[in-house]
Amino acid sequence: MNPLLSAEMLKLVRQPGILFWGFLAVPVAALLVKLVIAGFIYLRMGRQSGDVDVFLSAAKSLSLSGNSLGHLLFALGIATVFFLEYRYSTWRLLVPRHSRVQLFAAKLLVCLAWLAFALLLAAVGDIVLTMLFGVLQGQGLDISASSLIALVAAFGIAFLELAVLASLAALLVVAFRSMIAAVIPGFLLAIGSTLLQLYLGADADRLPLPGYAAQDLRDWLLAGGTPVAAMIGAAVLFGWFCVLTGLGLAVFSRQQLASE
Repeated sequence: MNPLLSAEMLKLVRQPGILFWGFLAVPVAALLVKLVIAGFIYLRMGRQSGDVDVFLSAAKSLSLSGNSLGHLLFALGIATVFFLEYRYSTWRLLVPRHSRVQLFAAKLLVCLAWLAFALLLAAVGDIVLTMLFGVLQGQGLDISASSLIALVAAFGIAFLELAVLASLAALLVVAFRSMIAAVIPGFLLAIGSTLLQLYLGADADRLPLPGYAAQDLRDWLLAGGTPVAAMIGAAVLFGWFCVLTGLGLAVFSRQQLASE
């Protein structure tokens, strides 16, 4: 399994364009936006009073996992990892040497690893910027254990939300052998959830969709939401991930790949 993981990681690293736009562009863009906004506030208002909670700010920044455009770019990166073997017809070289479970799991784990790195980059970058502008504005830096726990929990929520996206993209690429078939539905699921919420209001929150489930968890963590809704949200996200991953593996295990 380790050689497979190393090989998949090497394939992705050798495609810097896909690696950046598919996994790193979203956190980099989020940090640039924060830099511009914080810089503008500093130039207009100068020094300010009060303390700034470093870890809590980073926890809030991880809500980028629910961004529709972010889903589009992340889905592009994930789909590319799975589509590569179909594009170059190299499955026939890999299937005789490794089990289908190992092949599927290696690609999914590499995607999850880079998604986790993207979230880590967003969190660390936000911490650095918050501390930098806090010092420039003369504010105190509030660093507490409770905020650190909130940051870790927010990271877990964001990672689980993106893991669902990864399993969905993997399933669609394997089922349709097409990258577009994975990228567009992943984007539409995110933006469709937003549109449903606009039209249906609070009634839309009852739908077991990943975006609503993740938002329920974030509301509980950061905005005083109900624990029951958070527990249901966690169950919904785990359910989506397990079902989509299982379906993807089932479809992949039955595919004829001798000539792919």
